[in-house]
Amino acid sequence: MRRIVFLVPLLIITMLTAAMPASASALPFGNDAFRRVWERQDRPVAEQISGRSWTWGPAPNTPAMREPLVEGYEGMRVVQYFDKSRMEINDPTVNPFSPWYVTNGLLPIEMMTGRMQVGYNLFEWRLPARITAIGDPDQFPTYADLLRFYQNPGAVNPNDLNRPATGFINPDGSITGFNDYANDPATMLVLGPNNHGVARAFLDFMNQSGLVYENGRYVVAQVYDPLYVFGLPVTGAYWVKVKVGGVERPILFQVFERRVLTYNPANLPAFRVEMGNVGQHYYWWRYGR
Repeated sequence: MRRIVFLVPLLIITMLTAAMPASASALPFGNDAFRRVWERQDRPVAEQISGRSWTWGPAPNTPAMREPLVEGYEGMRVVQYFDKSRMEINDPTVNPFSPWYVTNGLLPIEMMTGRMQVGYNLFEWRLPARITAIGDPDQFPTYADLLRFYQNPGAVNPNDLNRPATGFINPDGSITGFNDYANDPATMLVLGPNNHGVARAFLDFMNQSGLVYENGRYVVAQVYDPLYVFGLPVTGAYWVKVKVGGVERPILFQVFERRVLTYNPANLPAFRVEMGNVGQHYYWWRYGR
């Protein structure tokens, strides 16, 4: 038994030259499990046969890395960073084909609170991330700015449900009304998990069906397991005005445990909801740019 537990992490390390992502010059996937997870949602996007935005990103941003996790093998876990998230293998001794063998971290919470997780119940304290969460870099709001709106669990006002999201966050942190899209059904707030109101656009996005790559072939299925990919909502849905591609736009956003979702009414319908670059931002926060 000791020999089996010892060999599995070595297998992970030796698989660093697994199949390449879409670009031949891109970094390789850290192991076959990371590749499989990426392929399910993003291979159709990379091959331009699905008209949706990236779930992870076009390719890994880093090689496979080892980061501290008290409960991990030898106190470490294998991770790999993508634009939109970080893939993790916390326990390499379990079935690599089980749905939660590869997870993605609670990165938005860590950046908002400054609590960097190094064990299931152990954290290192850092300053919250002064990194822009939405839109172009170097503008409001940063993850640190969003800390005051963090609620886990939430405390939704029942009177706000089945009404449009109209709360607008100003750079000084105050909330005022914003009614420009009050007639847009996508902005309607619906009771979601964790006692938060969730914008209809985000619920529809998380529960969409579409083309995915499974077991070596394309099938039409539910694209996301919402709990696995997004986690629970930890803020309400709010509007901000930010520069996107150098142009100021009103953006509706909501922070979830694992992702930040944005709704940009100016985009084409298939790209109105997108995921923020949480994996990229977290890497900058933890390691520097």
